[in-house]
Amino acid sequence: MKTNQTFTEDAEDLYQNAPFGYLSMRSDGVVVNINSTLLKWLDYERTEIVEKKLVEDLLSIGGKIYMQTHLFPLLQMHGDISEINLDFVDKHGNKIPTLINGKRVGIALESQSIYRLSVLNISQRKLYELELMKARKEAELMVKRLKEVNQELEQFAYTTSHDLQAPLTTITGMISQIEKKGQIQGGSDLDRYFSIIKSNSSRMKLMIRDLLEHAKIDGKETEFTQVSLNEVCEIALELIKDQVEETDAVITIPTSPMIFGNKVQLVRLFQNLLGNAIKYRSEAKPQIQVEFEESESEIKVAVRDNGIGFDQEFAEQVFGFMKRLHTHDKIPGTGIGLASCKRIIEIHKGTIGVTSEPGKGSTFFFTLPKPTDQSLQKPHEGMN
Repeated sequence: MKTNQTFTEDAEDLYQNAPFGYLSMRSDGVVVNINSTLLKWLDYERTEIVEKKLVEDLLSIGGKIYMQTHLFPLLQMHGDISEINLDFVDKHGNKIPTLINGKRVGIALESQSIYRLSVLNISQRKLYELELMKARKEAELMVKRLKEVNQELEQFAYTTSHDLQAPLTTITGMISQIEKKGQIQGGSDLDRYFSIIKSNSSRMKLMIRDLLEHAKIDGKETEFTQVSLNEVCEIALELIKDQVEETDAVITIPTSPMIFGNKVQLVRLFQNLLGNAIKYRSEAKPQIQVEFEESESEIKVAVRDNGIGFDQEFAEQVFGFMKRLHTHDKIPGTGIGLASCKRIIEIHKGTIGVTSEPGKGSTFFFTLPKPTDQSLQKPHEGMN
């Protein structure tokens, strides 16, 4: 049969090692008792807290304010509180999210009330909530991306049935005419037909090439490393060397900081932007300025030109898949290049935009992430 002493020892053991934290305080906020569970969470010794610290000394800044303005006044007025969220702070400054219940349990010396708080550690619950929020955000982004993909597929279907088939129809029609004209002397009509065939074949080849390049841009298996933007620009310029020499374009690129990204995709990005700046040039010699602005976590890049420009109302449309502001007869192109640029920047978790004015050129601007100590530990696939 258990004695009173045994029951007392059992009760004390239950109090000290309960799955909850327990804490008692006086009306002046001084801690008068605390169980071992809460001490373990906070990593304090009992002698460091009892009769030496106020409850608010163990709380976060927000918790202290809430304790003074809400929790303690409620305890004094009603004698109890329930389901209050507060962040405790351990000895090392780490926050511990908790759920608090409290009750007035007695009177101490000098007529001060005693209040007992039960403390539930909800750190794991918070982690679950954060994981759920993250999963929800990822799901929303996935839905958004699926909608964009569906729109691109619809546009692609239209392009396949119209833009790709139209050049082929022209080619087959010209071939038929050549067959009919085969015995005609002089050859002037034949020369014109062959010229049309060559032009449409080149257009079709360019469109198919850009479509294939666009399809290759995928963030799922993209390796990210530390990259020199100067090296990226150098490679991009080599790829558009003929355009630069043909137009005598002046391209200025300052020394750039390192960024964190995929080199192949970034070369494609600058190749498209610099190539576009030359393609949509005015009658003046092309003047293209690349600018870099470094912040704590990212690099802001601007590509300025003195080209023909366009109305700002089309600033979003230019990044659309197969969207063009000029007919192919006026300026050759497929309308895929800037859509590819947008996808590359999105894979790099950046933003891209443009400001432009007819006759005064355009400025394309975008952001890229800087390398961090963590990002340099090993190559990454995509960006989380």
